[in-house]
Amino acid sequence: MKENRLNSLALASDQDIREPLDSFARFVGTLRRIKGKQAKLTQQRKDVETVLKAALLGAGATIGTVNGVPVVSYSSSTRIALDQGRLKRERPDVAEEFSDISEVWTFRLLTA
Repeated sequence: MKENRLNSLALASDQDIREPLDSFARFVGTLRRIKGKQAKLTQQRKDVETVLKAALLGAGATIGTVNGVPVVSYSSSTRIALDQGRLKRERPDVAEEFSDISEVWTFRLLTA
């Protein structure tokens, strides 16, 4: 544990100003627990969204309802993106010529 702490301290710059947060240690612990829970909840959310998206796609629908009330939508839109890497390498003076057009799907939780 001490080695990990020393490694963490070594990552800091000599210009950093440090402030002891000993009196806030419980907040640090709380934040760590929240972040752990948040990661689990994020994965659970993604799993549930995947199921709902699949149900909508399987039905050929863009809006899902519960008891006739719209609750989620999953629809596509078109996005025009600039391939900046190619543009910078090949023709930095011509941005529009290297635009990339793609279809994008957006999932939304709708309010009732």
